[in-house]
Amino acid sequence: MTRESPAPPTVFVIDDLTARPGQGEALQRAYREHYAPGALRRGMTLVHELVSPPCWLPDGANRLLFVWSAPGPAGVWAMKHAGRQDPSVVAWWSDEAPRLVASRSRAICASAGDLPELGDV
Repeated sequence: MTRESPAPPTVFVIDDLTARPGQGEALQRAYREHYAPGALRRGMTLVHELVSPPCWLPDGANRLLFVWSAPGPAGVWAMKHAGRQDPSVVAWWSDEAPRLVASRSRAICASAGDLPELGDV
């Protein structure tokens, strides 16, 4: 009889994007069409798509948070490695995104309760 190992704790990857003025909705659509399919293939799961303020600003800058989950640190490393090997990821961030994105950052987070297990490497 084999024993299954427990699932690793979920690690979250948060893409925090500020759209250029008036480009929030276009950015959301382009991210979903051009970036998200590859992220899904790399093993990520889109958990939340959040927009602040909660309306599209025709002349202002919306903030978009795309919250992804990955299966533990190994899932994050696999996703990062695969993304670096994928020319479409580089093309998205260097060619497509700049016309829509004023600023961007990425955070990698976990639930506080999972930190003891994640830190035990």
